[in-house]
Order: sequence, then structure tokens, then C-alpha cells
Amino acid sequence: MCGIAGIFLHRVAVPDRHALEKMAATMEYRGPDDLGFHLAESIGLVHRRLAIRDLSAAGHCPMASPDRRMHLVFNGEIYNWRELRQELESLGYVFASQSDSEVILHGYHAWSDALIPRLQGMFAIAIWDSEKRELFLARDRMGEKPIFFCATPEGLAFASTPAALKYFRGNLLVDSVGVACHLAHTFIPASHAGWKGIRVLSPGTWLRMRAGQVEQTSRYWDFPRIGPQRKGWSQSLLEVERVLDDSVRRCLDADVPVGVFLSGGVDSSLIAAMAARHQSDLKAFSLGFVESNFSELPFARQVAKHLRIEHHEVVLGVDDVVACLPHLVRQYGQPFGDASAIPSYLVSKLARAHVKVCLSGDGGDELFGGYWRLQAGVYAARYGKVVPLFLRQKVVPTLARVAGAAGRRLAAMNSLSLAPPGAGYTNSESWFNQLSAVAGPRLAGVLDKPLLAALRVGKAIDRPEASVVQRLLYDDIQIQFPDALLTKVDVASMAASLEVRAPFLDVRLMELAWSLPDRTKLRWGQRKPLLKKLAAEHVPSGVVYRPKMGFAMPLGEWFAGRLGEYVASVFADSHAVAEGYVRRGALEDALLRHRKVGGEATRLWLLLWLELWFRDQQRA
Repeated sequence: MCGIAGIFLHRVAVPDRHALEKMAATMEYRGPDDLGFHLAESIGLVHRRLAIRDLSAAGHCPMASPDRRMHLVFNGEIYNWRELRQELESLGYVFASQSDSEVILHGYHAWSDALIPRLQGMFAIAIWDSEKRELFLARDRMGEKPIFFCATPEGLAFASTPAALKYFRGNLLVDSVGVACHLAHTFIPASHAGWKGIRVLSPGTWLRMRAGQVEQTSRYWDFPRIGPQRKGWSQSLLEVERVLDDSVRRCLDADVPVGVFLSGGVDSSLIAAMAARHQSDLKAFSLGFVESNFSELPFARQVAKHLRIEHHEVVLGVDDVVACLPHLVRQYGQPFGDASAIPSYLVSKLARAHVKVCLSGDGGDELFGGYWRLQAGVYAARYGKVVPLFLRQKVVPTLARVAGAAGRRLAAMNSLSLAPPGAGYTNSESWFNQLSAVAGPRLAGVLDKPLLAALRVGKAIDRPEASVVQRLLYDDIQIQFPDALLTKVDVASMAASLEVRAPFLDVRLMELAWSLPDRTKLRWGQRKPLLKKLAAEHVPSGVVYRPKMGFAMPLGEWFAGRLGEYVASVFADSHAVAEGYVRRGALEDALLRHRKVGGEATRLWLLLWLELWFRDQQRA
């Protein structure tokens, strides 16, 4: 796991080393073990290394091919590197290291971009071909590893963090749509970023640029264009267990100690159980809260005891949040609204004191149907078939407005039903339905809710073969998963210099999960039934069949007290208000409502992070 960056120039000139050094400085925590540069005509590459495989100097990057024609920088892990290496050796390639970086370098020489679909793992890859004067970038299928880039008439720059790119572009303008998305969705979909001109290479995509040409992109992977297949429950269960177990085994392959995150939920408990099969000295790491009603530590302890694995814990309080927020805001580099970034960072920091790599349960909910949005979308589609359109358009909205809390739920269901099946969107916790109440004058032109919703959902509209369940999961997997959850995990763990691997994201398992019958993901109102059944075979059923808690913090309680005082003090001299992105008084109004009736915690958090980001830009 590392940080990578580079500058490509169309003209024959060596990029500014000082700019590359500043880019490297923004990624210090991503790679504290080593720092490398490659500068030549038209190209400058940067690599910050977190040494995981082949800890010797032979694993140093930028890595050059034997003939010095190609240079590679690489962030990630390739889990099938041993098989690919054997194949390349049979073709006559000679290896000088035990690193997966060298496998990628030789593999690209042998197969060009046809290598990328053969890679199993998480990766952000950059390869410079000096003979062709060509830069090649590639990102893994799900977007576990980031590549931000910007192109100008002068050339193209890329980096693992958006903040690094300002040293290529100079002064960057804030992207108003990106800010609106932050407030509406709690994250910025990758078609936008915090600044204008910065883009994100989409998951499952590669990019090629040659001197004097515009970039060429190609998507090398997507979910199969098939609907749910006819398959028995027992067969589905056996196939998922077999593939997941093999993925866990591969993810344990490292030259440094490997542990597991253990939240006490279904997915992390199942990963821990399978990892314990293959590694006898496994260590598990968990986080809880001072407010015990939010803490899953008792369940994590129960699983660790059942599996007989060494267990480490950290307990989080509101003062810890205030202390680490500035560091995390700087590491994310743009507005990011998922408050669970805080516990993700602190449990990563705990783990880093013992190991360099942790396995996570990320992907279980997205692939197997763990979120409430799936149920809501399916129910809305059924509701839309029963209730006539004219009632949903003309009558129900009026009734909902006078029906209190039940009316709000009815309004959300009704709104979802008016969109194509699986493509509706609503969010009662963010500012999505209240943007006009928070937006400053700079956001006046980007308050179009259909536009903002289109950035979040509806990605499976051109998949007529897909079921409603598949469409809903596809939206989450294509947008929220890479841009929110995986971004959260990548940056939070890298801020602690820890590598996180997600066994659920093995391509074989993703394609298998996609093809499973809908009833394995939603059955009689139960979400994720197949994965729960599998987990119950390995850990106590009381841990599996209980209400989902997620990784949520007690924000409601905190904003009513200490955190509320903090956000009020921060907004006493607000940069977000002064620059016109937040309406004057919006924070104070929301804080007052929260202190009276609650329910404003997520919206307050979004404003707090946005304000701290604006302040960080002034200091940078």
C-alpha cells in the first residue's frame, strides 16, 4: 500500500522536481517506509512506500524494466501475483524481487493493457513507456485504490490524493456541484471533486495518454449483463463459502503481520472466522464508544473468544473526535461527510501498533443486500404497482404532509415509487431535501434535485435484464461504495499508515454474488439472509441475528453537548459562509433544532467537515 503521483508533459521538458516533492509531502502517511522519484523528459513519477511485500530494496519504486524503457509506480496488492509470475517465467521473464510490482511491470511488457483484467486485487497503477512517450493509468474494479487526475493543454497530473494536484494546476476553484453533493449525499460522486478540473479515474477503467494527444479511456470490467440465475439455496451457500475462504487465504499473504478488524457485525465476524482457519496467531482489533448503547464491543469480544484469537480494543469519546478531525480533514483533501471515518481511523491507528495489514468485512453489505435502502427500493417498486399513478402524484403528497412521522415515511416511499424501479432516491438525514435552507449564494445554481439525484442513482437503467434488487445494489456498488465507503476506508487507514484488504471484493465472488437469486439478498423482509446463514455456521448465532448497528457514532448526543459547542465555535467566524457556500445562520438554526428535538446530527456533521475543509485550504 502506497501513495503514487506523477506529472506528464506533452512537450520535451523535465517536470519540476520541487512540485513533485510537494506532491509527495501530501502523501507522507500513505508511505512512510520509502520515497522514490523518477524524472526524465516529459515525465516525473513519485512513489511513497508502505512496505508489505519484499521488504528489501528490490521492491523499491519507481521500478524500471531491465531495459529502462518502462517505469512503474503502484499502490495496492495483487493477490494472484504468484500464478502470474509463474506464467511470465515460462515466457522467459527473469525476476529480481519477490514483489507484485515487478509482476505488473513484466506483465505489462508481455500483454500490454490485456494484463489489467487478469489482475486479482486492489490497485492504482501508473506505467511510463519512454519509447512510446505514453503514460498508462489503471484502477481496480471496485475502486479500492484512488487515482485523481487533471488534464490541461500542458499535460496531465495524477495522484492518490486530490490535494497533491494543486501543485500542478496552481490555484484551484471550488466545484460548487461537488460541495452540493457533499451536503446532499454526504460524499462527492466521482464525476466531480472538491475542485473544478479534478477528475477521478472510474473503477474498472484504464487511461492512456501519449504526447500531443488527449487521454483515451476504456472500461475493462463491469458486472455481467445477466439477471438473477436459478440456483438452489444450498448450492449458493457452498459456492460463496468456497470462494470467500480462498479469497481470505490469498489476502493473508504478506511479508508483514496481518490482523483483522472485528466490529462484532456479520461481515467482519465471518472474515475473522475464515482467517482464523489459515492463521494461528491472528490478532483482532475493535472499537467501541464511551456511550455503551452505541458500542458493539460486547459482540466483538464474544466472537474473539469463540474463535480463540487475540483481541485488542480502543474506546472512543467525543474529545477524541475533536482531536483527530483536523488531521483527517487534511488527509481526505476534499469534503467528506461519513462520520464513521473517525472510528475507522482510530481503530486503524490501534491496529498499526501491532500489524501492518488488516482484513475487513467491506463489501458484504453491498454484494449481499445488507442496507435498508434495498428494502425501501423493493417495497417502493411493489407500492408503485398497487397504488395508481394519479394518486401518487396528486393525493399522497398532500396526505403525507399532515400525517407526522408516518407521513414522512409515506412521502419517501411515494417519492421513490415515482422514479423507474430501483432508480429513486431520497435522503432524510442529509441536506438533500433541504438544500435551499442551507445553501449560500454560490450554490444557487446547483440546487436542482433531479441533477444531484442523477449523480447518485439510476446507473442500471440500461440493464433491462437486471432485477430491481440488482439495480439497487448496482447503484450502491458503482457510486456510494467506491466514492463513500471505500474512500473512507482507504484514507482513514492510510492516515494511520495501515493497509486494509477486503476479501469480499475478489472478482470471482463479486460476479458470483451478482448472479445469485434475489432471495439470497432479501428474504421475507430479512436483509443479507445467505451471508447471515453462512456466518452463523462459524460464529455465535446471537451475534449474527441481531439488529444492525453499523459503525455509527453517538453524534446526536455529542452535538447536544460538547461537539455542539465545538461546531458553534468553529462557525463563529465561518469561511464557508464568508465564501458564499453556506447560508448565514444555517448552522445556528440546525443546532437549535437539534438541541430542541434532535435529528440534525448528520446535517451538522456535514457543515462541520465542510467548514474545516475551507479552513484547511487557507492554511495549506
